[in-house]
Amino acid sequence: MKLTHIHARNFLGIRAADISPATPVTLVCGPNGAGKSSIQEAVRMALAGESVRVSLKKEYGQLLRDGTESGSIVVSMGPQSNSVALPSGKATQGIPADPRLPFVLDAQRFAHLDVKERRAFLFDLMGIKIGTDEVRERLAARGCDTKKAEAVLPMVRAGFEAAAKEAQMKATAAKGAWRAITNETYGSVKAADWVAPAPASGPAAEDLAATIAECEADIAEASGSAGDLQRQLGEIDAAARQRAHRDRQIAELATKADQLPKAQESVARAQTELDAFRPKVEALRTAAGGKVAGMPCACPECGAMLLFLAGQLAKYEPTQADPEAAARLPEYESSLKVLENALRSRASERDAADAAAKQLELLRKDAAADSGDADDELRVRIEAELAILQSAIGKVSDELEVARAARRAIAQATEQTAKAAQHHADVVAWEALADAFGPSGIPAELLSEALDPINERLAAAAAESEWMRIGIGADMAITGDGGRPYALFSESEKWRADALLAEAISRLTGMRLLVLDRADVLIGAERDRLFWWLDDLAAAGEIDTALVFMSLKAPPGALPESITAYWIEDHQVGSIREAA
Repeated sequence: MKLTHIHARNFLGIRAADISPATPVTLVCGPNGAGKSSIQEAVRMALAGESVRVSLKKEYGQLLRDGTESGSIVVSMGPQSNSVALPSGKATQGIPADPRLPFVLDAQRFAHLDVKERRAFLFDLMGIKIGTDEVRERLAARGCDTKKAEAVLPMVRAGFEAAAKEAQMKATAAKGAWRAITNETYGSVKAADWVAPAPASGPAAEDLAATIAECEADIAEASGSAGDLQRQLGEIDAAARQRAHRDRQIAELATKADQLPKAQESVARAQTELDAFRPKVEALRTAAGGKVAGMPCACPECGAMLLFLAGQLAKYEPTQADPEAAARLPEYESSLKVLENALRSRASERDAADAAAKQLELLRKDAAADSGDADDELRVRIEAELAILQSAIGKVSDELEVARAARRAIAQATEQTAKAAQHHADVVAWEALADAFGPSGIPAELLSEALDPINERLAAAAAESEWMRIGIGADMAITGDGGRPYALFSESEKWRADALLAEAISRLTGMRLLVLDRADVLIGAERDRLFWWLDDLAAAGEIDTALVFMSLKAPPGALPESITAYWIEDHQVGSIREAA
């Protein structure tokens, strides 16, 4: 930032100031109370919008020089300028704002930050981001397991320490899983090549596979033969069941067939009784004048009425109804029905006995042709063969189970080894994440990226200025030679350290602007070193504008060509009085 003009009117202790820097370094000097710090604060207020003496805009009237009613500040950078009107505080801003600018306008600011604020500032200064996406990229660059990283990344919001703790807890859980599989105490060296113990003795897995295949083939073949024999036994059993069923049928049919003579006699007796009783019923019907058996009909030749009864034609002579016969007729008809039903029943029993006798004859012929003796002999032979096969199957099955058990043991050992290896890999992956989130991991990387550039510049500036070398540690502490902390520096050492820090920030931000107030704290050789250091920066083109404010009793003598001095007297500077 090359400042081309600084104007101040009635601001704090300055009545009038118009400075147009002709060289990269501008020295504003004068006696104590002349208004040097007023000019420094005017520049700071115009460029950064800060005022160290009042906190509220309504208090800006207090910044006016005593006895005045209005004032103004204008700081220009070529055609661009910032201005502040007092007491209203109305401001115009043409120079682009930069949140890091206050650290080069006020050299002591960085040292006054706390640890957290320093870290945040340095990260911002170096453009270092620590969001989830940035951390994910850094983890990938370290070769960390991406899936496991996603499980822990949300914890980064709570801090790297929380994420490291979460990853370490998961590593501990993976170690526990490894112990559960191996029943041994976990050790990273041991776990790297741990192998589950294989069966104490026995053939190799390839030989076991061949044995199992051979046993299974033998069992399949023997089982097929045994199945055929069992089917034959089944057929023999079915034939035996059929013979038994036939024997039962023969016994039942014989009982029924034995009743045939008696049934035939019973039918004959019933028929005789029916034939003897039916004419009585017909006669009674005729006497009663009711329905006549054989329904009368006319002779086709002579027209006489005829009656067909008992297989013979007779002349039909209607008679007069007999009341007594009519009264007895229902009883006779009922008896007739009983005799008819009895005949049908006896006939049915006779027919059943006759059918049983005929079926019995057929079954006895079938039984005579099929005694079953051959099946009994065949059964004995088949059962003997089957017993031999089943014994052989049992022996081969035992051999097969032994081979399968051995193969399972090998497979189990292989699986156990694989699971243990996976758990170990999980431990390694989780611990890699824990290390990445730990103090020596990504946080250290971030600190290094934030600290290395500024420490390198501080070291170079110390060599250029011939001042004490300072640095910023991982704990954000500012230290000097021998690790002496900033708090133990002398006033002059603190000023030089602040100047080096402000210059490093200016260099790293690219602002190329430096404002150093109270430079009168340096005396003798240290003051000369300040001027020659600034002259070297100007000669190297490393700085556009440096404003140095110093209390002096008289205008300074000879200065390097890159430094122009302005003398303040009677609260005025610039065109009113100027010294070189």
